[in-house]
Amino acid sequence: MKRTMLILLSLMFCASISNADTRVSINKTTGKLIESQSGGDDRADLKEMRLNTLKQNALNAGYKEDEIDVKWVTDKEWAVIQDDLKKPTPEQVAEREKEILIQAKIREQAVTALKAEGKLTADGKIVKK
Repeated sequence: MKRTMLILLSLMFCASISNADTRVSINKTTGKLIESQSGGDDRADLKEMRLNTLKQNALNAGYKEDEIDVKWVTDKEWAVIQDDLKKPTPEQVAEREKEILIQAKIREQAVTALKAEGKLTADGKIVKK
């Protein structure tokens, strides 16, 4: 639950972040973004602390320390991460495929029922009265 909320919060702010002072935490196993933050590269003495904030947020969300990679990214790297966020997850693809199958079955059953009721002809056209 916490992990999902953190990802959702990250996604909500992703579109507004587009500068070279972006830092991210990445799931090492999947390569997916856990969280991003912008700003704060103006003071070298705080840069490491700001990365640690991302790490602590990921740990609090349930990730293990060896699953987390935190770093500053360039505009180009950030653009690649944003493009990746737009891609559907395997779970989303599977859910969409399932929904397509369900809708096709519902349609098939409805057509069969309408033919049995005499509202559609054998070739699926509306019966004119």
